[in-house]
Amino acid sequence: MSDKFFIDTNIILYAISTIDGNKHSIAKPLVLGNHATISVQVINECSVNLIKKMKFTELQIEKFIDSSYARYHVVNLDKNIFIQASHLREKYFLSYYDSIIVSTALISNCSILYSEDMQHNILIEDKLRIINPFI
Repeated sequence: MSDKFFIDTNIILYAISTIDGNKHSIAKPLVLGNHATISVQVINECSVNLIKKMKFTELQIEKFIDSSYARYHVVNLDKNIFIQASHLREKYFLSYYDSIIVSTALISNCSILYSEDMQHNILIEDKLRIINPFI
């Protein structure tokens, strides 16, 4: 994959969990790919799910956070992301949190956003294609 891409929370969680073997086998190569970008929002969402649903210890969470910063380009949220997210919500009818993910991917110059939670194959702002890798 030569395009810069953004990974949504659900893709990382499927890569970590082996409960759904099919989704795990699809998600794992994506999270290990080159040029991957995530945001602090993704780290937050993953961490809370790892604690609540997968019963991760605090040491495991610390290791997850360390590995995320080592493996991915991690984007902090700022005013520009939130303002653009507001425009995206109006134009594309995205949820609040999805609009922040999409905005972050756009500002990070990603051409692909891998997510299970948004409309598959939609092109946002003629720049960012949302792909559900499980379809």
